[in-house]
Amino acid sequence: MKRILFFALLSVLFHSCTNDQSKPARTSEYKNYITGLASPIRLKFDSTTVFLGDYFTDVNGIEKIEFSGQEIHADSTGKIVIKQKPETVISNLKVLYKNQVHDIPVFATEKVSHHFTYKPSSDKVTVVEMSGSMNGWNRKATTLLKEGDVFATDLILNNGLYQYRIWEDGKEMMDANNPDQIANGMGAFNNTFYAGQKMEVSPTIHTREARDGVVEISASSGVAQLSVYFENIQIEAIQKENHTYLINIPAESNKLKRSHIRVFASDGIQRANDLLIPLSYSKVINESSQLDRTDMRNSVMYFMMVDRFVNGNTGNDRPTADPAIHPKANNLGGDLQGITQKIKDGYFEKLGINTIWVSPVCQNAEGAWGLWNKGVESKFSGYHGYWPIALKQIDNRFGDEASLKELIDVAHQHNMNVIIDYVAHHVHQDHPLYKQKPEWTTPLYLPDGTMNTEKWDEHRLTTWFDTFLPTWKFADHEVVEALTDTAMYWVEHYDLDGFRHDATKHIEEDFWRTLTHKVKKYGEAHPERVLYQVGETYGSPELISSYINSGELDAQFDFNLYDASVDAFGKDESDFKNLDRVLQESMHYYGSHHLMGNITGNQDRARFISYADGSIQFSEDAKLIGWTKDIQNKGAEGFEKLAALNAFLMTTPGIPCIYYGDEIGMPGGNDPDNRRMMHFGDWNADQQNLFERTQKLVQLRRNNLALTYGDLFVLKNDEETFIYVRSYFGKNVIVVMTKNQNTEWTFQIPKEYKNSSWQSLGGTGITLANDQITSIPVKGKKISFEVFY
Repeated sequence: MKRILFFALLSVLFHSCTNDQSKPARTSEYKNYITGLASPIRLKFDSTTVFLGDYFTDVNGIEKIEFSGQEIHADSTGKIVIKQKPETVISNLKVLYKNQVHDIPVFATEKVSHHFTYKPSSDKVTVVEMSGSMNGWNRKATTLLKEGDVFATDLILNNGLYQYRIWEDGKEMMDANNPDQIANGMGAFNNTFYAGQKMEVSPTIHTREARDGVVEISASSGVAQLSVYFENIQIEAIQKENHTYLINIPAESNKLKRSHIRVFASDGIQRANDLLIPLSYSKVINESSQLDRTDMRNSVMYFMMVDRFVNGNTGNDRPTADPAIHPKANNLGGDLQGITQKIKDGYFEKLGINTIWVSPVCQNAEGAWGLWNKGVESKFSGYHGYWPIALKQIDNRFGDEASLKELIDVAHQHNMNVIIDYVAHHVHQDHPLYKQKPEWTTPLYLPDGTMNTEKWDEHRLTTWFDTFLPTWKFADHEVVEALTDTAMYWVEHYDLDGFRHDATKHIEEDFWRTLTHKVKKYGEAHPERVLYQVGETYGSPELISSYINSGELDAQFDFNLYDASVDAFGKDESDFKNLDRVLQESMHYYGSHHLMGNITGNQDRARFISYADGSIQFSEDAKLIGWTKDIQNKGAEGFEKLAALNAFLMTTPGIPCIYYGDEIGMPGGNDPDNRRMMHFGDWNADQQNLFERTQKLVQLRRNNLALTYGDLFVLKNDEETFIYVRSYFGKNVIVVMTKNQNTEWTFQIPKEYKNSSWQSLGGTGITLANDQITSIPVKGKKISFEVFY
C-alpha cells in the first residue's frame, strides 16, 4: 500500500539498542521522504544491488549513505552495491536525503551453498537437468555435470525445503534414489531436498501492553538483538527484566492519523517474527472501528468476473454469433451495472466484504479465438477481459465510462475499495498499437525456429500466451514508458483503489519500478489516494518476493499457500505438516504482517469444493472434466471442507480473497467450467449454511485486531491436529483444525494466550472450558474446525 507521509520529527534517537542507556537525540525538524514503510533489504550471497529509487522518488536528493560504519556511494541512477558482511542478523542502511536521515532495515543473507548429486538410471544417460522450485521449474537453468558415476551441481539457495524433478536426456522423471517427496497438487509428486540447517526452534517476540505513550513487548530467552522503527526512523527499545522491552511512542505520531512501529529481532542466527503496531495520533489502535478501508490489512477481498456475475443491463448483451463457440465459452451478459446493483442491494456488506477486485474491463477482441479439442471442440470469445484491443476504453459489452465511475462511487459510498484487473503483459493481435509498432513486441519464433508460446519458465520474459496474443518487449524502456503511462490513465481518470496485475513474473522489473514510481509521484500530489498493487506469479517464494518491495508491488497472490491448503483440506490422506511449513515460509519471505492475497480459488483452477467432495479426482484433467461432465455438489462433506479452508484463510496473515461463488460452494472443473454465472436467491440448505458460516468468519476477521495485526504462533501440529493462535496486546484468537480424528483429546492453552472470557463460532465436537480445549470425534466427519476468540 503506497501512502505519502510528511511529518515533523523533533527528537528521534539515532540507533536502536537493547539496554537502558540513552543515545544523543536529533533535534532538527525531520521529514519522511520515503513512501510508506521501507521494505527491508535482503542481502544476497556475495554482493547485493539496491535501487534507492525504490525508496526515494528523486535520487538527486541523496546526500550520504552509510552501512556497517562505512560510506557507500550511489551512481547517477541511485543504485548502490553492498559488499560488506554485517556482524548482526539485522542491520541498518542510513540514508541522508535532503538533509534528513532515513533508516532502512537490512537482513543478513540466508543463502547457503548446496552440493546436489544424482545417480542416473543408466550409465548410458548423457545429459541430466533439474527443474524445481529453486530455478523456477526451468530445467534449462540447471544442467548437472558428470562426476564419476553421478551427476552433480552446486546451488546457492536460501535455507529451506526445495521441490524438484529430474530430466534424463530430455525425459522427465522422479529421482528414484531419493525417498523424500511431496504431492504437487496435480495428482503427482515431486522429490524434495533441504538446503542448509533445519531450525527446530525459532525465536519469538510478542506484543504485551500499550499504556501512556509506551509499548511493552517481550521476547523469548534466545533473542539477542532487537531493532525498532517508527515509520522509517530507528528508535530505541529499553530492556527491562524477564525479557521485556519498553518502546516510547514518539511525540511526532500525535500529528498522524496513521503511523506504525515495527520491531525486528533475532537470536544471532535467525530472525524472529516481526511486530507491526498501528498508531492513531500517538495511541496504539485497540479497536477495529478505528480502521478504515485504506488500512489494507483489515481488508477482505472478493473477486468476480464481470461477464459471469450479474446481468444488470440486457441492452448490452452481445454474445459472439459463432457456432464454433460453446455457450460456456461465450459472453453470458454480466456487466458493470450488475456489480453496482449488488453493491446497492447490500450483498457485499452483508457478507462483510470491503474490497472488490473486478476482472479486466478494457475493450476485448471480437470473434472466436483459440481452440479446445479434447472431448468437446470449442473456440472462445473474449468474455473474460484478458484479450485487450484498446487499453483506455471500456468493453461495450460491460458498460461504458459512466458505468465504471458509478460502480466506484457507489462502492466508496459503502466504504468499499475497488481494485481493477490490469493486463500489461500482452494485447490481442487486433490492437491498433500492435499493428503500428510490431517491433514493440517479442518475436513469436525463437532462434532455433520453434514457436515461443507457453514457455512459462524457459522463456519467462518473452513467451507469448497464444499465437494471437503478442507479448510486449519490456526490455525496451520506450515500451515501458508508454505502457506505464497507459496504466496511469486508469489511476488519473478513475478513483480506483489499486490494481491486480496479470502475469507479473512475465514482465521485466523495469516496468514495475517505472509504474510504481509514477504512482508515488501521483500520490505526492494527491495524498488522499491510497493505491494497493497486487501481482500474479506462480513460482517459488524467492521469485514471488523479488517483485514485492518499496519500488515495485505491495504483494502478490500466494499460490503456494493455496496449493498447500487444497492438499491439507481437500485430501483425506494429507495432514497439516506441509501446510504449516508453507505458512511459516510465507511469513518468513513476505513478513509476519504481509499483504499477500490468500485465495479460496480463482479463474484458473477447478473449484476447490469439487475436489473436496470427490467430483473431481486430483489425478484427473480438471479442464477436460469441466467440458465433458456435469459437475454438481455431492453432499455435505465438500461444504464442510470448504468452510474449513475459509476458516484458515480468514485467520492467517494476508488479505483473504473470496472467488465469487465460493461463499456458497459453487462447483466446477477448470476454465471455463469454474466461471459459471453467479446465482442468487435459489440456494439450497447447504449453500445457505456455508454462506452464513463464511459471513461469520469474515465479520470476525474484520472486527478482531488479533486477526489483522496479531502475530501467529503454532501451538500444536501433528497428524490429525493443527492449533495456532493470533495474538495482539492481550487479544487472542485460537484456531483448531482436526482431521480423521479417532480418539478424544485435550489441549491446555498456554497462560500467555488466555483471554478473560471466550466465545466461539459454534463448530461441532470442539469445545473450550477452563482454558482447556477438548475435541471429541464426530462419526462420519473427516474434518472439523473451531475458532475461539
